[in-house]
Order: sequence, then structure tokens, then C-alpha cells
Amino acid sequence: MQLDLLFAALYTIVFYLAAFGLAFLFSWLSYWIFRKLQARLQARRGPPIYQPIADIIKLFGKERFVPKLANKTLYVLAPFIALTTILLLVYIIPPGYIGWPGGNSWDLIVILSLSLMFTFAFVIAGWVSASPWGKIGASREVSIMLSVELPLAITMLLPALALDRWGSTLSLSINEVMAAQASFHIFPWFPLLALPNWFIFYFPLAATSLFICLLTKAWMRPFGDIPEAEAEIFEGPLTEYGGPLLGVFEFARLFRFYVFTGLFVNLYLGGGDWLPFPLNIIVFLLKCLLIVIVMTIIHTASARYRIDHVFKWFLVVCLGLALFDLLRLMILGG
Repeated sequence: MQLDLLFAALYTIVFYLAAFGLAFLFSWLSYWIFRKLQARLQARRGPPIYQPIADIIKLFGKERFVPKLANKTLYVLAPFIALTTILLLVYIIPPGYIGWPGGNSWDLIVILSLSLMFTFAFVIAGWVSASPWGKIGASREVSIMLSVELPLAITMLLPALALDRWGSTLSLSINEVMAAQASFHIFPWFPLLALPNWFIFYFPLAATSLFICLLTKAWMRPFGDIPEAEAEIFEGPLTEYGGPLLGVFEFARLFRFYVFTGLFVNLYLGGGDWLPFPLNIIVFLLKCLLIVIVMTIIHTASARYRIDHVFKWFLVVCLGLALFDLLRLMILGG
């Protein structure tokens, strides 16, 4: 019995380290591609591949300081809350592998909660840092959070609701959502035409809404970088952070490329499809990389919107797109 528990513990540790290593390497590569492609689109050369990690390592080599008027406990705790929540998301979100051991029957609810807590860590950081720029950035972060979470929740839960509506067991597991997409849809009026059974073909408006929400959660323009607009409020919630604590924040934000693109790919692009290991993981990462490239082009080509535009976009456009596909599912069955 004790030997079985020991093997189970070792398996969990090895499994999590493998998931962390995969997410870290992909996030490192994606962040470099993000900066390199952004530079090339702006007629610049861009950084070498080691630059994203070198910047973080440099921060850990600096002196730690805490503002005199800040709430010292929450000021130090906030970056570790962000890092813990994003690493838990890395553990839960499958890398295109159906039957991922890190999943469970209520994945989507956990992911929604952790992604909200990840964002809230930056709100805490800005609010307790005793900086006016930090408080303004935190208030903007809250405004975006209140606008994004409702359409984000609907579009994330829609594939699970579709499975229930189509006769499958209602499950909030990403593994179940991925398994439902691991086939082809053959059109009866043209048997030679077959498309992957991805949810993006059934709910294109909801997929578009989710993409915009995740683009914002990843701090990309036109909405995502409003809380830390450098030309207006310096670095927003992180204005008073520096040294190792800022390094923890930046290390946590590095994983956004894996977490948010992986979430979209698993829910609406079939994850790793029906392929065997390790081809399913390779296909999953290639899809995620394509999403990173699209996000980078949008980020580079877009201007930063005003904070009042956030409410109009997310509570009218994104929510409207999500509700349209939801009502179509409930009334017509998809």
C-alpha cells in the first residue's frame, strides 16, 4: 500500500514537471516570436531568442524593495498568487492529449476561477502598492475584468452545453470536449467534402467572442494593455514593482502564451485531434503557435482603445455574439 502511494506520488511529480517543461519551452518560444514578429512588422530587427529569459533572470539579480507606504504582506504575496494560479492552469489544461491526467469532470469551472484569480493578483498588486498610477491601473483592470468575464464564461461553457444538448452526458471536462471533436463531419450532399468536427465550425460567433476575450486576458491590444498604458500611467498595477518580485510577475505572465492559446485550441480547434502520442501534442502546439502569430499581428496593427470602449465591445459585441450562438443552440440544437 505504501509502495503504491509512493509510485503515485512520483508519477504525479514527474507528470507535472513534464507539463511545466513543455509549457515553459513553448511560452519562451512564443514570447520570442511575439517580440520578433512585432519588431519585423515595425521595421526593426528584434531581440535574440534568449532575450525573454535574460530579461527575467536580470530582474532576479536585482535588489528587492518594498515601498514604505505599501501593504507589505499583500505587496509581496501578489506576484506569488499570480504564479501559483497560472501554474495550476498549466497543470489542468491538456496539451492536446485526450485523457490528460491533470483534468477532471469540472475543468471549465476551475479554469474560469483560476483565470479570474490570476487577473485579480494584478489588481491586488496595484491597489496595495500605495502608488496613484498603480491604483489607476488596478481600477482599469477591474473594469476590464467585469466586462470580459461574462462573455468569457458563456463561450467557454458553450461546448459543454452543446454536448448535453446533442445527447451526450453533460460534462465540464476539457477531455470530453476534445473527444467530441476527434472526428470528421461528412456533408451528405457532398460526401467528398469532410471537415474536422471542431466546435469553431458549429459556433463561429462564440469562437470569435472567446478569441477577443483571451486576447484581452493575454494583455494584448486593442484592450489588453489598457491597465498598463506606458504613455499614460507608466506600468499601471506594476509601477512600484521591481527586482525579484517583478521577475515573479513577468515569469507568471510568460505562461499566458501557452494557457490562453491552449484553452482556445482545446475548446474550439479540436486540441490534438485524433492523432496518437506524440503527434497530438505536436499538432496542438502548432495550432497554439498559429494563434500566437494571429494575436501578435492584431496587437501590432491595433491602437489602444479607451477604457469606455471596453464596456461597449464586451457587453454589447462579444456578449451579443456569445448569446446568439447560445440561443441558436438552445432553440435549434446548434
